[in-house]
Amino acid sequence: MKTLYRALGALLCLACLAGALSGCGGGNASAEAVTLKFSTGASIEEIRSLNGKKVAITGYMATLSPISGKYIYLMNMPYQSCPYCIPNTTELANTMAVYAPDGKTFAYTDQAIRVTGTVQVGDNTDEFGYVSNYRIVNATCEIVDLANVSEQYALWQTIAADGVVAEINSMFDYLHFVSQWTEYTSSYVDENGVEVPYSLYPGDAENYLADTGPYGYAAKAAEGYFPGLVGRLRAISATELEDLVAIVEAAHGAEQAARAELANGNYSYDQEADCYHLTNSQALYDRWFELYTQFSNWLAKWEV
Repeated sequence: MKTLYRALGALLCLACLAGALSGCGGGNASAEAVTLKFSTGASIEEIRSLNGKKVAITGYMATLSPISGKYIYLMNMPYQSCPYCIPNTTELANTMAVYAPDGKTFAYTDQAIRVTGTVQVGDNTDEFGYVSNYRIVNATCEIVDLANVSEQYALWQTIAADGVVAEINSMFDYLHFVSQWTEYTSSYVDENGVEVPYSLYPGDAENYLADTGPYGYAAKAAEGYFPGLVGRLRAISATELEDLVAIVEAAHGAEQAARAELANGNYSYDQEADCYHLTNSQALYDRWFELYTQFSNWLAKWEV
């Protein structure tokens, strides 16, 4: 079973503060390194082929960082408070964990940086609970002069400043909930002070959709939420973001289909396990996963 609180973890981390960190070195350390792209991270086979090799990649620091400054989260989008995660997991997506050499630390900057270090493959859970199956270690960084980058950089900066892409990532967390609510658990504290987990009932799912609090989905379940996202994208560019508009509109269709399953009672009760099962659970999940994959690929295409 998946917990609701884990599903909301990527949202809760927005409240975290970045620590005051020390120096970021660099020079021409990337001269002999293999150029790594965020899109490469989508293929574990490609990453494994780089294990132990020196790489260089350009991106932005997420502002969420450990106080020690021993590592950072590198993203291809600036102004992000938290790493991207695959919804309802703590697994990093479109984000690379970058570790400084022993005894060294990173200083936060909102400018683009080029990171140079060594790829290390292997599962790891960091102090924030984020999971990565590879990272860049023994890394240095340097500020990148963006004076000569492509015209698309200006569009990317506008998208990032608006925050709409981070909201779309959050939207996929909501879409996963409405598509897989029977897989979530919540909990209550009994008369003995013991926390007791339980699977969600249909009424619980409806309550979360109506809840206006920090753990609820009322804002995203509102009628104008998806059209509002489309409007924000087209306000940034009337033509250049139609591929992302198409993903959001398809997600809206998936959300309506998933909510219809809930409204129409397309689920069954397992009395022995005291939980519900969606009749079309796999189809709903596959639809969600396909759309999230499209979004992840769209996000990874933006490279400085």
